[in-house]
Amino acid sequence: MFEKVDLENTATPARSAATLIVTRDGATGLEVLLLRRNPALKVMAGAWVFPGGKVDADDHGDDALSRANSAAIRELHEETGLEVGSEPIVHFSRWLTPEVVKHRFDTYFFLAPQSGNASVVVDGSEIVEYRWVKPNDAVVEQAAGKLKLPPPTLVSLIDVAEHEGLTDLVKAVIRRQPPYFFPRIVEHGEDHVFLYPGDSGYETSDVGHVATRHRTTMHQGVFSYRRDFAWPDRH
Repeated sequence: MFEKVDLENTATPARSAATLIVTRDGATGLEVLLLRRNPALKVMAGAWVFPGGKVDADDHGDDALSRANSAAIRELHEETGLEVGSEPIVHFSRWLTPEVVKHRFDTYFFLAPQSGNASVVVDGSEIVEYRWVKPNDAVVEQAAGKLKLPPPTLVSLIDVAEHEGLTDLVKAVIRRQPPYFFPRIVEHGEDHVFLYPGDSGYETSDVGHVATRHRTTMHQGVFSYRRDFAWPDRH
């Protein structure tokens, strides 16, 4: 899922990127749009992800967040043919790839409420499939080894699944401080543990420090996520 690189004095620079969590109220609850990356790609081959990609030089904006916003909207259209809905998109989270990973990104995640049943058209090159899925269903499929989800996608799906409907989800995301993830990867026996800010063991990279856990564990290629606290509200 990730390709490590040996570090000496500095890490590989992280490229700016953006992702859109396109969410709608389906017939039986919240649904999220997932796209399957081409299995022939070098990065996250065959993984199911949200629409998104690198921030280009011509993506407009006054700062990193607004440029990422523009990039997310552009990537959505390029990868799916969809336009953002009438409701404004909301900053959801931010993920910085660990320093030990070869291909690094500083990615802003946005929530994009979607209404209606606009047709999704994938390019068949970078993206080869799509599906609308209930977040909990995707999480269960990943746990069973049936769906390849990178940790940021899995964690975001679990976050979205905590809410009953789109209105509740949007209100919660607007109210909270967008969480920041800068994982520290620790080998623990045969497992890999991704420690996130807020975990008791984060500063010391100590997976045995479990007073407050905020981490993803990879065991035999399957990820599980745990967060022991609620997201704080914006100040």
